[in-house]
Amino acid sequence: MSGEPEFRLLVIGDVHYAPSEGGADEAAGPRCCMGRELIRRAIEDAKLRGGFEAIALMGDLLADGDAPWAAQAYGRLQEEIRAAADAPLLVVPGNHDNAQQLLTVFHHRPGLYEIASPGGARYRFVTFADPYAQDDSCIRRREDRQLFRKLAGQSAGPIVVLQHNPINPVIDDEYPYMLTNRREVMSDYAEADVLLSISGHFHAGQKPSTAEGVNYFTAPALCERPFHYTVVTLRGREVHVEIRGLVLDGGPPVVDRHAHTEFAYCGSGISAALVLERAETFGLAGVCLVEHAPQLYMRAEDYWQGRHIVTPAFWRAGEHSRMGQFKSDICPLRSGSVRVGLEVELDVDGALTVRDEDRDWPDLLVGAIHWLHRDDNELSNAERADEFMRINETILTCGVDVLAHPLRFMRRKNRKAPTELYAPLADVLADTNTAAEINFHNNAPDPVFFAACLERGVKLALGSDAHEPYEVAAFAPHFDLLGKIVPTNELASVLYAGSAGR
Repeated sequence: MSGEPEFRLLVIGDVHYAPSEGGADEAAGPRCCMGRELIRRAIEDAKLRGGFEAIALMGDLLADGDAPWAAQAYGRLQEEIRAAADAPLLVVPGNHDNAQQLLTVFHHRPGLYEIASPGGARYRFVTFADPYAQDDSCIRRREDRQLFRKLAGQSAGPIVVLQHNPINPVIDDEYPYMLTNRREVMSDYAEADVLLSISGHFHAGQKPSTAEGVNYFTAPALCERPFHYTVVTLRGREVHVEIRGLVLDGGPPVVDRHAHTEFAYCGSGISAALVLERAETFGLAGVCLVEHAPQLYMRAEDYWQGRHIVTPAFWRAGEHSRMGQFKSDICPLRSGSVRVGLEVELDVDGALTVRDEDRDWPDLLVGAIHWLHRDDNELSNAERADEFMRINETILTCGVDVLAHPLRFMRRKNRKAPTELYAPLADVLADTNTAAEINFHNNAPDPVFFAACLERGVKLALGSDAHEPYEVAAFAPHFDLLGKIVPTNELASVLYAGSAGR
């Protein structure tokens, strides 16, 4: 692409959401019940892989926009999107939507929108709510077509139009859902020098094509496996379309070494059952159900004050222990593809936060730093780095299988990553035969650190660190990172395969 500033548009095609808890028709299928989560997955995945400036929802958000639960379902989708991203929304209704209700809930009106990227790329977007007949045929209104006479010849920025129904090319002679006056609409677009037309509705999607100088693209549906979404990148009048699937497809078998359960105080809607279900749905070869050991030994209020770090008696006493219940509920889920582990920290006495009787039965011990032993606010940068490195060295020499989210502690404290520690930390990982976890949960791992690990023969573990269902098996960012440091044909050889001793 050219050197001009770019604009990235996240395009989400047909979702067909039908919440099971809302009394939806179960015949709509599980894909529809997951619609809210699929949108969240698409947004989070796109955020971690370059981001975007705006989101386009291409219609058929619900399986049935006239159902009694529709208004509530639209509201839930809107809340989910707003919780995930603060970006302009462009919304077009589909034939399964209740157009008025959808547009009201999303505070959107069809028409012209001007949006600029932080880098200064400015585009005009036009959204349509084309009317449907009872047979679901669709036509562009005359008054809507007249808008292009006003836009023709203006120089306020390239034009991108969005509508639900495909316009070009013709899908086949039997497909009844193209705009019935598509030829006239195409003439309007050409006359107004439209840069790009985006549609939905046809679930398989259509590859980008060009007619009379206008680019056309039909986005695939999010609701069907492999759950596609699209990022359209614009630079000047250049258009690049990237379709991404949310299901792991191809490459080496992938095991999530770090997914939490209903026992996590920090979890939200997560459970072991949901983790296993999502693992199968999104293509994992295996998963390790990992829980914070100190959370299992202590009450939530004590854990969140870090008392297991500064006052080890809190976790050692076991007065409020849930470890027995965790083992009783989670260990029976073990199978050839399911393992159970504990995430441990280091207390001020230099001990891992796991009782002796709980050292040997887990399949995996994951070491982590969530607190330092001294007040972080009272330390200089050099003192903080020394303290951080000291704790890491002790955790690793105490015997864990994987070091969770290396260096994330600094990011969460808004501290600059101490790059001077990359090589020493990688050295200790190599010396102790401990895997380094690639983890994007509230994190932005640096490929330079993991390259240093690979230079020393350290294996890399993939961890979602899932605290919510949408995070399970979300590994596209992990493979993007790996792609920067490892040839594709060597991926299997660098991934952690489990501990022979467990």
